Amino acid sequence: MERVAAENPSIAIEAVQDHLPALYFVFGRARTEELAAELGREWDFLFPDEKEMVLKAILETEKEHPEIFQRGHRRVLRKLLQQGIGYHHAGLSPVLKNLVERLYESRLLWVLFCTETFAAGVNFPAATTLFHSCRKWDGKEFRTLMNREFFQMAGRAGRRGFDRVGHVYIRIDDKFPEQTGFFDESQVESVYGRLTISPNTVLSLLKWKTDEEIDRFLTQNFSAYQERRAQREINQLLEELNRQYEQVKSIFCELRGEASCPLQRRKLIREQKRLRSSKYKNRPGSRERIEEIKQILANQQSQRCLHEVCADARDRLEALGYQRAGLLGQLNAVQQQSQKYIHEYHFVKGILENLGYIKGREFFARGNFALELHVQEIFVTELAFAGILEDLAPEQVAGILAGVDYIPGRREFVPAPPYDPTPVHELREELLAAGVPPQFLVWSSAPGFVAHAWYTGQGLDYLLENTSLQEGDIVSIIRRLIDLLRQIDDASHSNPSLRERVREIRRVIDRDEVAVVF
Repeated sequence: MERVAAENPSIAIEAVQDHLPALYFVFGRARTEELAAELGREWDFLFPDEKEMVLKAILETEKEHPEIFQRGHRRVLRKLLQQGIGYHHAGLSPVLKNLVERLYESRLLWVLFCTETFAAGVNFPAATTLFHSCRKWDGKEFRTLMNREFFQMAGRAGRRGFDRVGHVYIRIDDKFPEQTGFFDESQVESVYGRLTISPNTVLSLLKWKTDEEIDRFLTQNFSAYQERRAQREINQLLEELNRQYEQVKSIFCELRGEASCPLQRRKLIREQKRLRSSKYKNRPGSRERIEEIKQILANQQSQRCLHEVCADARDRLEALGYQRAGLLGQLNAVQQQSQKYIHEYHFVKGILENLGYIKGREFFARGNFALELHVQEIFVTELAFAGILEDLAPEQVAGILAGVDYIPGRREFVPAPPYDPTPVHELREELLAAGVPPQFLVWSSAPGFVAHAWYTGQGLDYLLENTSLQEGDIVSIIRRLIDLLRQIDDASHSNPSLRERVREIRRVIDRDEVAVVF
């Protein structure tokens, strides 16, 4: 692993030109495009026959999707691809992402600027990986990469059968040189299981499992296994500490704690001095305690012994005591954690009973409806049973459902939807007042404009011109909406009119670039 001090990507690529292809990781969509364009002004990696192969792939894509390179800065990408340079991020349309991936797999892209999503779940190795920065925005703050994140990306360096070793380069950030990161593979953070107890989880368990099976599910999942293993490890450490504690205690003689013990006499003398200080001498009981100590010291003579050994043992016991207290705290936290799934299960079950979804193991209409949902089950169910999905115009329903489980980006701009979302806000407030936790009521009006426009026939060009979203964002919003409509379709078997309505909405929006192919 080497460190490169260069803002210009050309300098970095020049340093690694004998170790291509390279994945250049950048933490920002716009920055991937900027750096790719900057490199393209100075570098061209392809021979004429390779350029023809790239052009053929581009023309085939354009034949099916004529407008694919006409939007935004995508014409620049078309030119870059023919130079063996590309970029890849979540804002690209699925068609463009697929094209870039195919060209990279065919060894027709020699430098690919990408965000960390390219390293997650997709096996595209490289001879070299470069990091433009080791700092990222995690949704709350900018921070240095964790070891696990770094090695997930750095691990792409080195292709089996091609490279003897992989090369990793880090660009030093002049503004934050101390946050460049010095990563240690032996310190990779552990991955912990996390069971999410959602309303669907509870309903499914009640519908299909016995009480014994539910208990086993809650107490013997992977996360619970990890916690039991942690308990065993902590208990083993406590046993070792207790053994050391008893071993150190054996050093002391029978005079420990007596006034004739030099260590105890020193302790009493220190207490006496403290009580004579201006801070304590006038406090009630101080004079009496001073006299008591004076008598104790006078009545017992100090013994001659190797009290330095005892002093070391005392300090060791104190250190062991601190370690033991820390381990006991960890053990208590783990023990509480091991019960959390049972508590969460009963908490969510109580909410469902209070809302009239179930009573014990008896399912009511709302419970059967929510059983078929897999996202924000309570909120979607209440939207349906409040009549909102049947009473409002279909384009409004599309806009409302698009906001389910949606969290806007920090720099995202989308106009307000062309309808009044007040009924949805009011429903959400009622559910919060009824004790439904906010994580079961995640909804935003932001995607409403997108879904409403798409339903009424507008295309990607219109949405790109009127929002800050990119193709990939828009496609994601509509495809998530299509999937939610499919879930509501499955849940509406006892309500033919609602089923017919959601099927019609899905038929209208499942088109063009966002079409879901099964």
